[in-house]
Amino acid sequence: MLTQETISTLQAQIERFQQYLDFPNAQHETSAKLAEIVSTRGISQDELRQEIAQLQQKLHRFVKLLEKIRDRASVGELTVLYFVKSNFFLKEILDDGYWVLYWREDAKKAIELLTSASVALYKEIKNAVSPETPKKDINYVVLETLKHSLNSLIEAGLRVNAFSQKEVNAFDLGDITPQESETVLIFLSTMKKWEPVYKRLAAS
Repeated sequence: MLTQETISTLQAQIERFQQYLDFPNAQHETSAKLAEIVSTRGISQDELRQEIAQLQQKLHRFVKLLEKIRDRASVGELTVLYFVKSNFFLKEILDDGYWVLYWREDAKKAIELLTSASVALYKEIKNAVSPETPKKDINYVVLETLKHSLNSLIEAGLRVNAFSQKEVNAFDLGDITPQESETVLIFLSTMKKWEPVYKRLAAS
């Protein structure tokens, strides 16, 4: 199980996410920026607006998942499934690229803080995982999930000059190539819930 210190670190990470999601720049759809993206991608402004609307929906769902995690963490619990889903939502949002439009001038600072929190959590969890750790272990699932979101955070951070490649190397994360897919991690995150059922079936 995760320690209370780890859960507290996770709560701090969630608060940082919400700080930047709750106060987006109201002018994120400025004509000049839209025209630049429309020209680069070869799409119409209507298509771009639809994609930005989809981003806003993803952000809304992301915040809802964070709120669920925060509520559980406040009583010393962590719902791993919500954690996995929220990190993959973050990855999807970052990989889309439109988050730069949404955060605008705050993008660099947001990525710095989110990456810092994720790196700290990753290092803490990494100490609790060994080659013998079973895949269904909560720490293993969290660690593999963080590899996915950290890769996207680092790529996004380099894109907006939130940090340099030298600073990325200084994170000293080692190999953060994910070993498990999103589908597998979602399955693993639900195993504890179904373990009693499996045991009853085996005994019948």
